[in-house]
Amino acid sequence: MNRNWNILCWNVRGINSQAKWDALRNKIDESSCAIMCIQETKRDSFDASYIRNFAPRRLDNFDFIPSIGSSGGMLILWNSSIFTGVVLEKKQFALTISFTS
Repeated sequence: MNRNWNILCWNVRGINSQAKWDALRNKIDESSCAIMCIQETKRDSFDASYIRNFAPRRLDNFDFIPSIGSSGGMLILWNSSIFTGVVLEKKQFALTISFTS
């Protein structure tokens, strides 16, 4: 089976504003991505409620690395009806997830 993996990566430079949420939501809709990687979130935690501010319900699984102060931070979201994601490694500036479909 040949399956396309639509992946969206974005250095968002901070995710704590309505303008960023709107921009993210628009790009997610435009790309129809099944996996999204957001760098430089500048946020120390995420939960499903916060993620719903910008991500559609189809991106229903996630993991993240917290920012350190006002720098860094990474969030990876994926559609669990298409992929199973297993976190292989989490470091201060790296998050490795193995995806299978």
